[in-house]
Amino acid sequence: MKRIIPFLDYKFLAFGLSLAMLVVFSAGTIINGGLNFGVDFVGGVKIVAKFDGTADEAGIRDVLKDLNPMVQQIGQDEKNEFIVSTKLASGKTSSEADFEKVKKLIQSRYKNVEFLNIENVGPAIGNFLKKSAIKLFFVALIIMTIYLAFRFQFKYSVGTMAAILHDILLSIVFCGITGIEFNIPVVAALLTIFGYSVNDTIVIFDRIRENVQIQSKQTFDDVINRSISQSLSRTLLTSLTTLFAVLSLYLLGGEGLNDFAAVLLFGIFVGTYSSIYIASPVLIYWERAVSR
Repeated sequence: MKRIIPFLDYKFLAFGLSLAMLVVFSAGTIINGGLNFGVDFVGGVKIVAKFDGTADEAGIRDVLKDLNPMVQQIGQDEKNEFIVSTKLASGKTSSEADFEKVKKLIQSRYKNVEFLNIENVGPAIGNFLKKSAIKLFFVALIIMTIYLAFRFQFKYSVGTMAAILHDILLSIVFCGITGIEFNIPVVAALLTIFGYSVNDTIVIFDRIRENVQIQSKQTFDDVINRSISQSLSRTLLTSLTTLFAVLSLYLLGGEGLNDFAAVLLFGIFVGTYSSIYIASPVLIYWERAVSR
């Protein structure tokens, strides 16, 4: 018989860890001046430039260091094509002046630069994208809650949503304390964490539901400990394989994918333990509350 690990005995330790991370990360985010919104949300300039001579990401960033640019090489190395993006300067209503400044700075060091594509993102568009991202998250949350309530029971939906909110909130303040630029790719990473957290939690909850249907003298807490123990190998294998893939993306993907991969790495960590130590205890508390 498989050994039953008393996971729920450590739930308050997990609660303390989550609370500590939330407080520390939130404080760090406030100290850093809030989230570091990218061009997609505050406006700015995105340029695709082809360099005639030798150029690299470090050199381009150095010449534009006063503008805090994001530089990413695209295509084959011999093509010398780069994406350069800078935020809209504070107080401006147009990014045209920013483009001219970026253009002059680049041309001051590199000759025969061809600007293949120029994308100006105004503050109004950035604000629209920011609101759309928030709406997208809440719509996804509501739809997932309805689906889980229909597919399982409402109590399982409550536990799953608690784990998702836990993972997303910690991932957001993680971006804040580390200074990761909050842009569309990071939003995509958060939605990926959303899906990962749901999948991991549902595997455990499905086993709990199966074990509850088996007539036994075990308490609900014992059933949950048993179910988590039975699902542990699958949870760890899923987490490790995903972790290795994302870690490779972080190490080899370059600057353009580093932030995306870093958020995913953190999300995998919190998503794995929240399925055990956040979703399951919330399920117990909800069960006790409604059964009174």
